[in-house]
Amino acid sequence: MKAIRAHQWCQPRDLVMDEIERPEPGPREVLVKVESAALNFPDILLIAGKYQVKPGLPFSPGLEVAGTVEKFGEEVRGFSAGQRVIAQLGIGGFAEYAVAPAGSVHTMPARMTMDEAAAFPLVYQTSYFGLAYRAAMKKGETVLVHSAAGGVGLAAVQVARALGAGFIVGTAGSDDKLAIIRENGADIALNYQSEDFVDVVKRETGGRGADIIYDPVGGEIAERSTKCIAFEGRLLIVGFTSGKFSSFASNHILIKNYSVVGLHWGSYRHHNPAVIEKAFAELIGLYESEKLRPVIGGRYPMEQVADAMEFLASRKAVGKIVLHW
Repeated sequence: MKAIRAHQWCQPRDLVMDEIERPEPGPREVLVKVESAALNFPDILLIAGKYQVKPGLPFSPGLEVAGTVEKFGEEVRGFSAGQRVIAQLGIGGFAEYAVAPAGSVHTMPARMTMDEAAAFPLVYQTSYFGLAYRAAMKKGETVLVHSAAGGVGLAAVQVARALGAGFIVGTAGSDDKLAIIRENGADIALNYQSEDFVDVVKRETGGRGADIIYDPVGGEIAERSTKCIAFEGRLLIVGFTSGKFSSFASNHILIKNYSVVGLHWGSYRHHNPAVIEKAFAELIGLYESEKLRPVIGGRYPMEQVADAMEFLASRKAVGKIVLHW
């Protein structure tokens, strides 16, 4: 089978299309014939050796795929050959076939496309866990979403609206992304390069601030966000796409009575996998009721993976980028 692989810690242009043997599923695994695979920022970090997990070399990146069941282990129940499925992986998705733990494979809704399915798990699980569980969002609350035109940002806007947010503000780095943020549920979308989101949030909330601030960016954006957080608000840290970490003044956290809350969604696989299943079922329900819909911002043949990664890294993309065979 064909597989995109990193033979050393590298940049996207150094990835190689290899011909390798098709893997065999273990007793509790499912072999998926991949049709679409989603691209995520961690894929770029993984191949560069900058992610918190370093796979053994050589390896194929790719954390989430959609396709059909090819084969499964003897302890696996509930699947049949040819069944359309969504699968989440540690690595290995950018290949013609990928092996996934049976617990990370789910049946695809009938009307969901392969591209939508590949783009669905990671960003919606991250947004749902962040807003519903870690930030304990209540109906009617004000939510500020940074980088709201990206894959995880648009998912957060949609999830916040689906969960009953009272007012949603989305930020982006260019004017051409603002319309899609509003189309996906934000009441206001602003360019943080030309407008001060702190002033906008304070003005729109009568000075109260945002109850929840969803931040996948980090660095200065997270630090400035503390200036427009409400009393008993929650600053939710979900990533550092800026490449910079943040520092917060503990006296300010104390005086304003707000929380700085972290989310590493992958940790739930080890600490509480049952809640992942519960959340996935709830998310599928929201999709089927048409409250969620993945936004596909780019579609590339697998052999153009370097172009796709460079486009994602350029921050010009909106929604999710998918690769296909």
